[in-house]
Amino acid sequence: MFRVIMSMIAALVFMSLLASVGIAKDPEFEYTIPQATVAPRIDGKLDDGLWKAFEPVEWGNINEGGEVDEDQFSRSWAAYDDKFIYVAFENLEPDTGNLLTAVKAHDGGVWEDDENELFIEPANAGTQPYFHIMINANNVTEDSESGGADAGWEPDLESATQVYNDNWVLELKIPFDDLDIDEAPVGEMWGWNFNRHIMTGAGIWTGWSLTGASFHTPDKFGVLIFGLDKAAVDPSGKLAGTWGNIKDTR
Repeated sequence: MFRVIMSMIAALVFMSLLASVGIAKDPEFEYTIPQATVAPRIDGKLDDGLWKAFEPVEWGNINEGGEVDEDQFSRSWAAYDDKFIYVAFENLEPDTGNLLTAVKAHDGGVWEDDENELFIEPANAGTQPYFHIMINANNVTEDSESGGADAGWEPDLESATQVYNDNWVLELKIPFDDLDIDEAPVGEMWGWNFNRHIMTGAGIWTGWSLTGASFHTPDKFGVLIFGLDKAAVDPSGKLAGTWGNIKDTR
């Protein structure tokens, strides 16, 4: 009986520890991001020292299995400081002349275009609430909470896109205030996913962490870890070194 009681206590302690750090997820999809010493310019270019200071995560997973061709893979970066999360996407695309950007109005159905999406779940509990941001290749935005349940969420985003010969780029800046976060979450682990809708062709939904039939599957989001290291960029914004740790899922 004593062993049974001790086993039950151990199990309860273990469950309590899991609850305190969030849901256990596939370690294949973990991304540790640095603290930004110099904020990037949000201009749809990837020439900032911040993005050169550490490796991106590269992905091309089709939502329901398999991968896209390498010429339609995406790369993503994220970093943070005391007030903001900074994110960049580079979307490889051999047919940029046929990118679909039909939606012109904010919150107008951006998911129907060539676009990127972010899923952000600070509690890392694998459930609602979570934040959802969509931005198409023409920099038209859409945002909501918990899978569209609250379309009234209007974060003060700053974003920019640029279309090039064989890729298109998105950069954005997200205030912690709009994520109901009072201070930089140094050392914390959040539920997170990078996603993309490719409309040049048959229409393909891709992502970093595999979520199955729907992007809106928070228990299958990846994990964003707010690292302790600082991106080694000097005050002029030039690369001074490299830090960071990611797990590449390619």
